[in-house]
Formats: sequence, structure tokens, C-alpha cells
Amino acid sequence: MAQRNHFPSDIATVLLAVSSLVNLMNGLKSEEITMEEFLRRHELDSKSILVSVKIPDWDRIMSISLGTKMKLLFETYRVAPRPLGNALPYLNATLMAKISRCASSNGMVVGDCRFAFGAYGTKHAIRATKVEEFLTGKVPSVDVLYEAVKLLRSIVVLDDDTSYLAYRSSLAAGFLFEFFSHLVEGNAESPNGYVNGYSTLMSPARHLDHGKVSTLLTSGKQEVELNKQYHPVGEPIAKSGAVIQTSGEVVYVDDIPSPTNCLHGAFIFSTKPLARVKGIELKPKSVADGVNAVISFKDILGENLGIKTGFGPEPLFADDFTRCTGQYIALLVADTQKHADMAADLAVVDYDMENLEPPIYL
Repeated sequence: MAQRNHFPSDIATVLLAVSSLVNLMNGLKSEEITMEEFLRRHELDSKSILVSVKIPDWDRIMSISLGTKMKLLFETYRVAPRPLGNALPYLNATLMAKISRCASSNGMVVGDCRFAFGAYGTKHAIRATKVEEFLTGKVPSVDVLYEAVKLLRSIVVLDDDTSYLAYRSSLAAGFLFEFFSHLVEGNAESPNGYVNGYSTLMSPARHLDHGKVSTLLTSGKQEVELNKQYHPVGEPIAKSGAVIQTSGEVVYVDDIPSPTNCLHGAFIFSTKPLARVKGIELKPKSVADGVNAVISFKDILGENLGIKTGFGPEPLFADDFTRCTGQYIALLVADTQKHADMAADLAVVDYDMENLEPPIYL
């Protein structure tokens, strides 16, 4: 659940924001702690068991129903190199807040809120508690959001060796602003010279334009005529076989059951870049474990040909000499793949490197 080997968890950030409770058991002792406490602990030992993770019923806790004026806002955010793929995120976040209409103005007051951020280089997701306390009881405005963003930047601090450091830091601020931006009255100008929108403008910039405020949000339209000459080149076409592959219905080689009396093979590789191959010896234990044969270039009736390229033909097996490390020397055949792999790993190749000059001088 927490990060391990730099693989951040998305679900842990969500569970942290909703104040989940973790039930642990160590022997006969049962313990219930918050998700925040659980993430701060060391890894569970062999005697501890994670029994369950309980998510509170926020509709009941916050008394939200159709007949009340309160509303629960809940959003999750995630940015990755491939948003629709399985790429690790640059940053993930879960933001939740209770809002209600302010009695003294037309705005909305922020009540109880939870902000969790993760996957930016820390060991686990964290809660922005100071930002939560700052926003509680306030009406979202440009000034309020600006101060909240500044406070958030001091909390979500990345290590210097974190990749895309400035980009990840800006994402946290962007998530928070996007979450509350629809609650800020449009075109509202603050006394400090900041204006509402997805970019912040300083007041000196307006003085340069004789008091004219730059446009913040614009819309545009672009029409592109496609050349039908090379149709369907350039058209978004689904990959052939994509549906059957993503649905799990496609049959791969490993899914096909082996036929009766099927033999399996494993290659024996050269560990020397240039050497004479005098022989291959199998340990007695490996021969007893279902090994049927060892096939080398001597067993090929025709030409010892593996592949033909523009640089010339390449042999399938090393003949009297090995030409590189990792070259196929022989194929070991056994009754199961496991026995073939084990026997190939235990095979001992007898090399002779006497009177052989290195092919490259350094």
C-alpha cells in the first residue's frame, strides 16, 4: 500500500483522504488505527495481519441528504506520462470538502475538508493538514486560494533529486485551485491586484496596459481539412485485435496446454567471447531429472544456419569456436520446461583458450 521500490500507490492517497480506519491483528491482539498512522509505521512483521480497511460513511457523518443545504465535494486527480496507461504518476491527489451557503454573502463556506497528496517522491501519501485548517470556515476567493496555494507549496516539498521537480510542484497547486475554482465568483478582482482565472496576474502588469485587464479565459475553434488521397492514413483506427487482447479473451502461447509426451528445450549459452568448445558435461543429477538429449551443431544434418542478414549468415549453434558471449552452444531437451532450465543451468562447458588471440586489441 505504501510506496515500495519507487512504485507509488494511488488507492492509498484516496483512503487517506477519506479518513479510513485500518484493522490490524498481531497474535490475539486486535488494533484499529487511522490510515495516516498506518502509513507512518514500518512494514508489518510476519506476525501481523492487515484484517480490513474501513471507509467511513460520509453521508451519515456529515448529515448530507437531499433535504439539506450542505454539499460534499470529492475529486481525485492523477497526472502520468500516459494517463490512460499504467505509467507511474508524477503526482496524485484526493480532495474532499463540505461546503454550505454563507449567510452573509452569496458565496459558499468551506467546512470540514481533507486534502491528500502522494507519488511525488515521499515514502507515502500525506495530508495537507495546515491547508485544511486554513480553508475551514472561509469563503473561497482569489486571495484565499492564493494564500492556500502558497501554504500548500511549503507542505508538498520534493527532494532535489526528484525528476520533473518544478512540474510536480505546480501540479499540487493546480489540483487545489481547480477543486475550488468553480466556487469563486467569475471576474472577481482582489484588493491585492490578483484576478480570478487559471493564471495569476500582478497589478503592475495592468498599469503597463493603462488599466486594461488581460483576458483570462478564451475560446477558439480550428477546422482542419483532411486529405482523403491517402485515406485511411491519419485516421484514428482501432488496433486490430485490441478488443480481444484487452478483454483477456486472447489465447497466448503460455495459455495453450502442452500435448501428451511433449518435450521442452532450454539453450546452453556461451560464457566466453572467443574459445574452443571441447565438450559439454551434464551433472548426474540433471541427467536423472528427465533430460532426453543435448543437441548441438553436430546433430544438424544440413547447414548450421540460424539467420541471414545484410552482414552475412549467422550460425544457429557455435561450432568449434564461440564468437561472442551468450551465443547458443546447444539445446537441452527434457520432459518439462523446469527440468530443461535446471539442467541447462547446471551444464558445464569445457573451453580451451590456448593460443587464441583476442579479436580486439585495446
